[in-house]
Amino acid sequence: MNNLKKKSLISILILFTLIVAADQITKLIIINSFGVGEGTPVISGVFEILHIHNSGSAWGMLSGKTLFLTLFSVILIGALIYVLIHIIGNRYYRILTILITCILGGAVGNMIDRIRLGYVTDFLYFKLIDFPVFNVADIFVTVPVILLIIFMIFKYHGDDFDVLLGDKIRNEDGTYTEKEKKKKKKKGDNPETEETGDEK
Repeated sequence: MNNLKKKSLISILILFTLIVAADQITKLIIINSFGVGEGTPVISGVFEILHIHNSGSAWGMLSGKTLFLTLFSVILIGALIYVLIHIIGNRYYRILTILITCILGGAVGNMIDRIRLGYVTDFLYFKLIDFPVFNVADIFVTVPVILLIIFMIFKYHGDDFDVLLGDKIRNEDGTYTEKEKKKKKKKGDNPETEETGDEK
């Protein structure tokens, strides 16, 4: 692993840890400060803290499907880590690396609750528009997912999807290389020799 990948990995771990810590600490503060259904206004009639238990996903969807949501979270986390492995240390995918790390932190934060408690602690409530109660982890999942979709539509193209899936590598000059071909070049193999080798 080169220095750029090491620095990127350290940054990912720090960001991931901070997100999970922020999520768990804020939930702990709410649990210790308010009973379920209790809260306090922050901006009267607009925004308030309201402690609730959510057995569903973000914004209260799929209520009661704790096992399904836990399994889905595990699959999602595995898929995100798989993608992250292929782009870590590549400057062109830095924004994707940050967004995926944020999603991972949020997903793990809520998964910890589901495994430990069987529900997720939510407490942020926009009363003015009666928006579903949410938490810090939900923010780090939802906002990055929206940004990820935007970047995938307007910035990245077909070859980049191949990179994310591990089939290609994006070079510093902006070109793309098939992963198997790059492995052969690293080994010092000559493709032309391999093709004519059977004729001898």
